Amino acid sequence: MKDVTLLCLGSGLASRYKENTLQILALPPGTRIQFRYTADIIPDGLRQNLESSAIRGANVLLGHVDCTERGRGPDGYCRIVPCRYGNLIRSFRVGSVFVLQFELGDFAVTNDLDALQRNLPPSRPRWEEVNGGKTLKGAWCQELPAAFQACARSNDMADWQKTISDLAKCEDFSGQPYYYHVLGIFERGFESPVELKNGECVLRSNKDYELRVLHWDPSADSHTGHKETQWLKLDALEPWLEIRTSPLLAIDCPYDVGSVEIRTGSVSRKEHGLLVLRDDENGHPQNRIKVELCLPVKVKGTIVRTVLYGIALGTLLTSQQLIAIFSNKDVQAAVPLTIAAIALGMGTGLLLALGISKPL
Repeated sequence: MKDVTLLCLGSGLASRYKENTLQILALPPGTRIQFRYTADIIPDGLRQNLESSAIRGANVLLGHVDCTERGRGPDGYCRIVPCRYGNLIRSFRVGSVFVLQFELGDFAVTNDLDALQRNLPPSRPRWEEVNGGKTLKGAWCQELPAAFQACARSNDMADWQKTISDLAKCEDFSGQPYYYHVLGIFERGFESPVELKNGECVLRSNKDYELRVLHWDPSADSHTGHKETQWLKLDALEPWLEIRTSPLLAIDCPYDVGSVEIRTGSVSRKEHGLLVLRDDENGHPQNRIKVELCLPVKVKGTIVRTVLYGIALGTLLTSQQLIAIFSNKDVQAAVPLTIAAIALGMGTGLLLALGISKPL
């Protein structure tokens, strides 16, 4: 069933839906996001497969459907802007709500939005005349035809900018002053971002990293920057993730790449944490969509270093006991006592090392 490609749409009908559209364009490849749909906007034939997670691993085209009057065509169909490709990681039903979890991949790019609309299934969202009024009909989550090839895949940020330009023309995002994308987390001395496994950024213990963020204003040109300064704020929610520079990123020009430096602590075993990038409350205009990005991280433990530290500590503890044993001429059964002292000293050293090797 992995050959199946789903079309999953967000809209501007609620603030959360608009935030989800911005999130899928802001998060780096490999991160995960969740959409939700009620049963009535999913075709009957797809519901059972989603409920049983039978099409786990299916390709997904994520897009935004413009349900405003400006986005409505003469035939009643709502204009769709493709945004991102991904994979369906999990799906399940809770009551009448279907929950779909995706892992994000390449950007979805088209050079002809009008041609794309003509190639989309007729069951896509549309306005219909019902009892003298307009009513939304159609499927927000459905399977695409096998021959559908209207969107290319790209990891080029120039194509991200093109998609943002298309999205910014929608009335839903008319008040959005800028857009941003997390380029990744980079270890010091490396030019490629760290890998993601199972939706988590994999970091090493006791290392310096840099979170890089591109922001861009599609309405500006190379010489304009008239908008009020905005701020992004990065929060680290675990003690083994330390922010070394200011957590605030200023959005005070039409385009830039900003960064925040992070250092991982010393951990003896793998630890999980979370980095949260959000709009700073003090710089959030009323007409802007508030976006929060969650970046799960995994810090790999330094078990070899910890064990060596435990052995060194155990040696010191054992030495104290052995000195006491051999300095007492009246001690009986010196050999068993020596073995016991070594075992207890080394064991205590290892337990202490594994127990205290937390962030320093």
